[in-house]
Amino acid sequence: MFGKILVAIDEPSQREVALDLIRQVATEGQSEVRVLHLRERELSGYAWYSREDKDQASLLAESAIFELRMDGFAAGGGVRHAFVDRVAEAILDEAEAFEADLIVLGKPHRGEFKTRLFGSVSIRVIRRSSCPVIVAARRSKDREQAITPSSVPGRS
Repeated sequence: MFGKILVAIDEPSQREVALDLIRQVATEGQSEVRVLHLRERELSGYAWYSREDKDQASLLAESAIFELRMDGFAAGGGVRHAFVDRVAEAILDEAEAFEADLIVLGKPHRGEFKTRLFGSVSIRVIRRSSCPVIVAARRSKDREQAITPSSVPGRS
């Protein structure tokens, strides 16, 4: 269905959700998947720093690549640097360079209120992308508890 898929993974909790989406939309033997993990950099005083070290970042990307390869997909990718406020642009640049047919993003960090105040990487990517974008569903503990059979009226 999609020939080239870019998956942007930010943290370990997003990894499984994003890889499940890839397994649903990619075709084994035909789809090429590129895993992208952005190591965000911030300016503090006169020095740049990152919240994670090189080993943590590469482990996240390489484990996702390994898992996709074990599932039979042609996968590659790695870690790139991005400034904190330029993450969406870095994802879009990578998608353009890769000539991606689809972009898959992990679940959003912020809730609706914070997204309205500060914006969202997912929304920026969706608005500016020239190819389709799939964003993983955000599951809160409240929603999961609301769906349990004991919480449905008339059932115990």
